[in-house]
Amino acid sequence: MVVTRDDALATLEDGHRLTVDLIARLSDEQLSRPATIGGGDWSAKDLLGHIASWEEYALRALDEWRRGERPWVEDVFRTPDEVDRVNAEAVVAKAAMSDGEVREAAEASFRALADSLRSMSDDEWRRKAPYETKQRQRLGNLLGSITGAPKGPFAHAFAHLPDLDAYVASLATKP
Repeated sequence: MVVTRDDALATLEDGHRLTVDLIARLSDEQLSRPATIGGGDWSAKDLLGHIASWEEYALRALDEWRRGERPWVEDVFRTPDEVDRVNAEAVVAKAAMSDGEVREAAEASFRALADSLRSMSDDEWRRKAPYETKQRQRLGNLLGSITGAPKGPFAHAFAHLPDLDAYVASLATKP
């Protein structure tokens, strides 16, 4: 199933807005505090960088698709271990950035992806892959899987919002 560009954009925008609203409630220290998200080792900054990284991967895949190349991210989807490896590398890369740089990168990747969705034609959105594949046969499917989550295509932020919301709420209850 390919969602419409309008539905994809609405989902992406809603997830971004909710994430940014929660992130805005955090000081830089709270944003960078380790081991606060999902009971793991991530900070809210790591989470923001993680979402931005997958939006960047979608933009890279779009460029590769448009050149008629098989997007590198197709290999990442082969195994959960490969996804975990890419996630870990992205967290390390974004950890080297300042809080402000991560916030800016997240806004820039979201804007670039949203603008790309708005500017492409419906024909391009539904275009079949220019390479051999049994999965993600259309551009909309590919982009939706890169920025998707169990709740659906383009819903990556929604997979992480409960953890981010719980962290922000925990700060509000502390004296």
